Amino acid sequence: MPFHRDVPSSQPGNKPKVLASQAAGYLLHKPGLAAFGAILVFAAWSNQTSIVLLMGLFLSAALLAKGWSRLSLMGVTCQRSLSQTRVFPGDTVNLILHVSNRKPLPLPWIQVDDHLPPGLAAKAAGSGLENGSIRRRAALLWYRSVRWTCPVQCSKRGFYPFGPLETTSGDIFGLYSRSVAWNTTDHIIVYPRIFPVRRMPIPPVHPMGNSKTERRIFQDPTRTIGVREYRPGDSLRNIHWKASARTQGLQVKVFEPTALFKVALFLGVDTFCREDSLNTDDFELGIDTVASIAYDVMDHGGPAGVFVNTRLADTGQGVSIPPSGDRRQPGNILEALAKTTPSWRVAFGPFLENERRSLKAGTTLVLVISKPPDDFRQSVLSLREAGHPLLVLLIGEQEKTPLMAGVSWLNVRSPMDLARNG
Repeated sequence: MPFHRDVPSSQPGNKPKVLASQAAGYLLHKPGLAAFGAILVFAAWSNQTSIVLLMGLFLSAALLAKGWSRLSLMGVTCQRSLSQTRVFPGDTVNLILHVSNRKPLPLPWIQVDDHLPPGLAAKAAGSGLENGSIRRRAALLWYRSVRWTCPVQCSKRGFYPFGPLETTSGDIFGLYSRSVAWNTTDHIIVYPRIFPVRRMPIPPVHPMGNSKTERRIFQDPTRTIGVREYRPGDSLRNIHWKASARTQGLQVKVFEPTALFKVALFLGVDTFCREDSLNTDDFELGIDTVASIAYDVMDHGGPAGVFVNTRLADTGQGVSIPPSGDRRQPGNILEALAKTTPSWRVAFGPFLENERRSLKAGTTLVLVISKPPDDFRQSVLSLREAGHPLLVLLIGEQEKTPLMAGVSWLNVRSPMDLARNG
């Protein structure tokens, strides 16, 4: 299933916001220039030619520099683009900065600062990285542009919004500078990791589907795996007439036994917090586990959905994606898991009870938790009474497994536990 999408980021379409206009020293501010102007007038009144000439040159240069600085960023555009906006951990994204000077006034110097999100700052590659910011400098003649490419390494799952682009320029003497900010909506979404998953111990209930089962639950008439001799009681609709003609005896089709796994995965964010502290490693392993199982189910043609009692990084809402076989479902699930944060609004027990009401009876529920909540046993009983096959995945090291008989469970301490399960 292709999750890797090369999508250009949005471009800043609004006008830049002026951040600051600065002078190189106190004497270049209005009071200092006024003082120099007064000295010029007094020297002219006193016929001090040398002082008049010196003050005139200084004030002319200052006024020229001030006007140049005020016009320096007019007609200048600054854009950021990303080679990809949705990636997996370990991928590299090329961040491209493009600056154009669309006026006849040249720019002796221009500086662009791009502040990377904290999760990407330590992993950015390329020169010009200063305290989490990419800084580039250049000189631009009239109607010229410059482009820089900065590779950024994405190593951790998450949602990374970029801040504004800051552009600074000024006059040729370096006496005055002017800075503007370009507001952007660019972001990078780093999906969770996907690990190989063997068949999970989920009780199959639906007659048709895409997953083989060792027990012959039902036979799928669309999948013929062979023929055998006719036996009394076999349906005439299953007779293989061509094989019967070849063998001069009735032959019956043998169908592949299958079971459909319609899976809804529930991740309990609050169960990863113990004594008001989050176990980050277990939390990330839990998210990776949900992503891996959902991918495995959908990769075999089954519908899967994901529910998380979190506050998404961009909207603050929880995750409620019902099981579906839509081709956009894998991307929607991975994007939601990428934005999942350790913050929650509703505890896992009430969240599970509320969300499962929208699921049809027979939907297999996979509960991914770390520390079972106090009402977990009651929740499990309620789900079993509602006709839902259950699988409980306990993430991280467990002191004990307070689960009841008849409920399938698996302790996931590392990705290898998913691969070893058979």
